Amino acid sequence: MNWYKMAETEKKLIILRGVSGSGKSSLAKELGKNGVIYSTDDFFNQTGEYLFDAKKLGQAHQWNQKRTEEAMQQEMPLIVIDNTSTQRFEMKSYVQLARQYGYKVEFAQPNWHPDLYTPEGKWNYEFLKGKNTHGVNDDMIKRMIDRFDYNPTEEDILKSKAPWEK
Repeated sequence: MNWYKMAETEKKLIILRGVSGSGKSSLAKELGKNGVIYSTDDFFNQTGEYLFDAKKLGQAHQWNQKRTEEAMQQEMPLIVIDNTSTQRFEMKSYVQLARQYGYKVEFAQPNWHPDLYTPEGKWNYEFLKGKNTHGVNDDMIKRMIDRFDYNPTEEDILKSKAPWEK
C-alpha cells in the first residue's frame, strides 16, 4: 500500500468553533484556502446583504448541511464549516456526514490574541463583547460562552442529543 499517496488524497472536514466575534471567519479563510468554506450565515447573505431571521435558522442549518453533503459526494478534499458550534449536538450531522463519506474530522478554534481566552482556557467575555460583525448583542455572547462545550470528541458528538431530543 502506498501510504504517501493515501495521505496525499485524504479528505478532511474542519469544524471551526467559536463564539460570535472570536475571529472564526478570518480563520476559515486561512484554513480553507485549498477547499470550500460553508457557513450557515451564508443562507442569510445570499443577496449580498446580511438579513438574519431567527425563524429560518433551522432551515439555514439544513441548507448548509445539504451543501456540505453535496461537496462530500463530489469528494471535495477540504471542507471547512464556519459556524459557532458551541454545543456538541450542533456538530453531530457534520460528523455523521464525515463518517459516511470517509472524511477525517478536525476541530479548530481561533487563537489570534492572548486575551481571547481566560487563564482557565474559557472564552473571555470582557475581551469579546462588542467585537462581532453580525450585531449579536453582548447578552447572547455571554450565553454562547456559558453553554460552550470545550474539547469535543467525535464519539461525544455522536452520542449527543439536542435539548428537544432529551
